[in-house]
Order: sequence, then C-alpha cells, then structure tokens
Amino acid sequence: MLELNGERWVAGEEGGYMLDGMDNMRLATALIGLEFEIKNHPMKMSRISAFGVVKEYFYGLKRTKAGAFKQLEEAGIVKHFVPSRK
Repeated sequence: MLELNGERWVAGEEGGYMLDGMDNMRLATALIGLEFEIKNHPMKMSRISAFGVVKEYFYGLKRTKAGAFKQLEEAGIVKHFVPSRK
C-alpha cells in the first residue's frame, strides 16, 4: 500500500497534499533517474540513489527499483510529476 510521508508532504487548502519548495523538482528528477537506472541496469544517473530519494517521499514501496517504479506509474505519480509523461 502506497502512503505519503507526512514529514515531506503538506496538506493543501483544497484538501489535497502537495510538496513544499524544491521538493517537486527533486522528486521529478528522482523519478526520471529511477527510470534511467531501470532501463540501463549497471549505469547510475548520479552518485545519489534515485530509489533512496523516492523512498523519502513514499512509504510502502515495493522492494525493487522496477517494482517500485511500476507501482508509482500505476498510482499516477510518475505522470503527475514528470512533464514528458503528461
């Protein structure tokens, strides 16, 4: 079950949740990096783990990179945060 990390997400005025400050860009970059690392297995996008960054924002992710990315795609998270997916 995918859950939001309450320390990162802020309740919005209209009842939804949003990220504060530069977290939108950080999460979008991590999602792009996670997809890159899945497609190009031995290569990493940066020294920082994209999967580790994504896990800072969500609880209940699958244990593998591919499983977690698929779970985020099914929940519509990737489509929402990555502009090229809209």
